[in-house]
Amino acid sequence: MTSLRTLVPRGTFVLHSKQLQSRLIISGLRNASSQPPKPRLLEKPERFNPPSHPSRIRAKPKYYGAPLSEHERQAQKERRYPHMMPPKGTFMHWFLTDRSLHLYITMGVLMSLVGAVWYQDFIRTTPYADLLPPNNMIFAHPWSWFWRWWEVYSMHVQYVSTQTAEKRRQKTDDVQKRAEYRKAHGIGQEEGVFGGWTAKEDKDVLGPDLREGGVTIAAEKVAVEDASPVALSASRGGEQTYVDFEGKPQVTKKKWFGIW
Repeated sequence: MTSLRTLVPRGTFVLHSKQLQSRLIISGLRNASSQPPKPRLLEKPERFNPPSHPSRIRAKPKYYGAPLSEHERQAQKERRYPHMMPPKGTFMHWFLTDRSLHLYITMGVLMSLVGAVWYQDFIRTTPYADLLPPNNMIFAHPWSWFWRWWEVYSMHVQYVSTQTAEKRRQKTDDVQKRAEYRKAHGIGQEEGVFGGWTAKEDKDVLGPDLREGGVTIAAEKVAVEDASPVALSASRGGEQTYVDFEGKPQVTKKKWFGIW
C-alpha cells in the first residue's frame, strides 16, 4: 500500500473526485430544468386477445446421459409392455384402428337388432302365423319359402290397413254424429273463435287405405235434418230451447265462449 501511495500522486485523486462531483451536479440541474417524459398510452383493445405463444418456451427434459442412437430409438419403439396397443403392421392393430371396419360392424349390429325386433313383432301380431312356411324349407326350397313368406306378409299388411281404416272411420263417424247433434239442438252456434268444429265430408277424409278392389268404401251417412222439431219451434217462438235427459224442454242460456 505504501508503495502505491508513493507511486500515484495525490493530485490525481483530488482532480478525479472534483470531476465526478461536477458531473453529478450538472446532471441534477439538467434533470430539474427539463420536464419528465410522458408515459406511452396504449390503445384499449376491443376484446381480450390472448398471446399467440407462451411467455417462456417449455424447457426440454434434461437427459444427462449420452444422446441415443438411431438403433436405440428404434428399439424403444418396438419394446413391448403389458396392456399396450399392438405394433403397426399387424392384424390386431388394423382390426382395432380401422374406422371403416368399425362402421360396418356397428351398422350390422344395428340392422340385426332392427330385423329381430321386426320379426318378433310380426310373429306376435299377425293373425296368419299358421300360414308361414317352416324354417327348414329355406334350405330345400329357398324360392318357394321366400315367395310364401311374401304372400303372408302382404296379407298381414292388408289386414293392418283394414284395421287402421276401420278405426279411423269410427272416429270420423263419432265426430260427425257429435257435430250433427250440436247442430240439431242449437249448441255452439255462436261460440266465436272456438266454434264451428264440424266433421268433413267422406270424400275429404277417406284416403287410399279405405279402398277395396279399386272402389272407395263410403261410410254410413247419418240422415239428420238441419234442426230438430224442438229447435225449429223454439226458433219460431223467439227462444232457443232443448230437451234435457228427463224429456223436459229447457231454455238455452247464452254462453260466452261456450263456457259461461
